[in-house]
Amino acid sequence: MLPSRLPGSPVPQRWLWGAFLLLYPAATLVVRGGASALLLAASLVAVYSLIVSRSLPAPVQDASARLAVGFCFAMAAPLCAVALSELWHRQLTLGAFDSPARFLAAAPLFLALRKAPAATLRWADLSFGVGAMAALGISVFAPRDWGDGRLGSTFLNPIHFGAIALVLGVLSALSLNWWGKDPLGVRLFKLAGLAAGLLSSLQTGARGGWLAIPVIVVVLAFVPRERKGRGWRKVLPFAALAIALAGYLASHTVRERIHMIWSDLSQFEQGHKDTSIGIRLQIYQAVLSLIPRDPVFGLGADGLAASLQSLVDTGGMTPIAAQFGRGETHNQMLAYVGSFGIIGGLALAALYLMPAALFWNFRAAPARCAARAALMGVVFVVAFVTFGLTVETFNLKMTASFYATVIAVLAAIASHNAPPVASAAGRSLQ
Repeated sequence: MLPSRLPGSPVPQRWLWGAFLLLYPAATLVVRGGASALLLAASLVAVYSLIVSRSLPAPVQDASARLAVGFCFAMAAPLCAVALSELWHRQLTLGAFDSPARFLAAAPLFLALRKAPAATLRWADLSFGVGAMAALGISVFAPRDWGDGRLGSTFLNPIHFGAIALVLGVLSALSLNWWGKDPLGVRLFKLAGLAAGLLSSLQTGARGGWLAIPVIVVVLAFVPRERKGRGWRKVLPFAALAIALAGYLASHTVRERIHMIWSDLSQFEQGHKDTSIGIRLQIYQAVLSLIPRDPVFGLGADGLAASLQSLVDTGGMTPIAAQFGRGETHNQMLAYVGSFGIIGGLALAALYLMPAALFWNFRAAPARCAARAALMGVVFVVAFVTFGLTVETFNLKMTASFYATVIAVLAAIASHNAPPVASAAGRSLQ
């Protein structure tokens, strides 16, 4: 059982960790700056706890320990890539270190939580449902119209808001019977979380987020699950198709946004390039043409945006596309490779692949709660990879903090190595 106080500190710990695990996803959406503030505070507490309890990683002895070490190195990789690129260009753009620092902060959080007792980690059980409900609450009671009826929060645009709401809804559904058989009320709440996440996402009109739905369905259909959950594979494709069809028929926004895809592509072929998709295609082409200028270290944190005007001058892209491109690249991998070169691309790949490898390793863990956390982790990483195809997911500190915190929590539960603690359902986390 976790000590009620941190060693040498009068601050009670269990309920603080519990509140953090339960409320973090909701706080991300409700409070401006809440994501980063909570992550950094939890990381500092985790560092202190690891030091005073002398629970720093032991020498690498098995696959689990190697994955844990690899996870921590992956969290540090983006910060190292940015630092190397900035040193190469002999400049220091402090803002470029903001998001990478959030990933690094997730490492001590992961190490501390994987040593915490299961009773503390169980607080995460309802967190995704609470977060999805918070998203719906914002959509209904405090939305901001960002234009054309597309809703987000007052500080988070529809693209990021819709993506986060969608993945929270999916994780809420996957948390059914996570730590044992849920009471009926809890099951209904978690399913309501799925509905809340989907409805919130639909109202944003964010097509990039919707693209993740079929990808998630494929993952859930083919990733091995506990025996009692295998029946879902038969009904999952039909359920997903029914949900997608219902959303298309019921929502004018959904129909309009989907029809715009074909309209934008047709206009692009005819030379009308300044549509939503046309602008993205121009930016992608521009970045790909600029990468050879410095393929190893990239053009620097500000170099990519500064180079777009030269393409406008030579007719390589329209002024409107360049204006949007200076804001963001609309593709996370191209943004990292263009700005920080091959080392940036490798760092981003590590940020995706190492957590995914850890989750995959524990997908068949003996404890159901660990195996389920691993499945949720795989889905979460795949979702963010998909989101990153059409938007920079990590150009905002809060989205970087959200990704870092969720994978740290799920990875800690999936690879948990605390002494077994009996759950309410008679199972234990081992």
